[in-house]
Amino acid sequence: MDEMKPVSNGDENVANTPERKPNANAPQAAPAPSGGKWMRNLALGSVIVFFTIASVAAVLVALGINRTNESVIEPVGDLVRQLVLPVTPEIVPNPTTILREIKDLSRLETASFEFEKIITAETKQDILWGALGESLIFVANGKVFAGVDFADMADGDIQVYDPVTVYVYMPNAQIFEDVPVLNNDLSYVADRDTGILTRADPNLETQVRQAAEQAIREAADESQILQRADNNAREFMTTFLSELGFENIIFTDERPKPAPPYVQEVPKGFALTPVPTP
Repeated sequence: MDEMKPVSNGDENVANTPERKPNANAPQAAPAPSGGKWMRNLALGSVIVFFTIASVAAVLVALGINRTNESVIEPVGDLVRQLVLPVTPEIVPNPTTILREIKDLSRLETASFEFEKIITAETKQDILWGALGESLIFVANGKVFAGVDFADMADGDIQVYDPVTVYVYMPNAQIFEDVPVLNNDLSYVADRDTGILTRADPNLETQVRQAAEQAIREAADESQILQRADNNAREFMTTFLSELGFENIIFTDERPKPAPPYVQEVPKGFALTPVPTP
């Protein structure tokens, strides 16, 4: 008869199995992360990657701007200069220079009056039927000159208000007394008669000549020679100043007020072009 061996069940095997103690030197398995913590780590990594890419892009853009800075600024400057139209500065003539040129003209004869007059002189014709008397007929031909002496002009007589406007104060026209009136080549004694009881008076012809000069001057005054001389002087001055670029030439009866400093008007969008210095 076979020997019967006792059969042990599972409980007995567990109970009879000796207990194993954990080895302190054995590697420990890491605990599995939970689902919420994993999502936070992913988001943090994404933010770090984003800022890293943005920083690199910013550095690249800055480098590109620095490289193109000169090529960009210069065209912009050219564009600004094209938008601002240049204006040539207006040159205001110096009144002192103008006055010096006028005074160099010195005396300007702007009108003349030519006259011929017959002068008759008689002395003692009522004594002894003219036997002690003398008569003379003199044909006088003379010319009177009038004008303006620009040497009499002084500082301040010319005032320049702007490049086209000037005020002028001129001396009054005058008859030039130092110019001989009689033309000796055309003046002559036409007739002279001396009484039988007297001699020719050497002073008679001189007196006749003086009377002839005075008569010619009086005739010139009656012809308004001074007014004509003044008008002609102004016409001459107008032409002279017009050649200097003035358009508004104003003559005054007294010395004009000093001109204020001229300031050129510049329209919007324009700029004065600097005048090159020599």
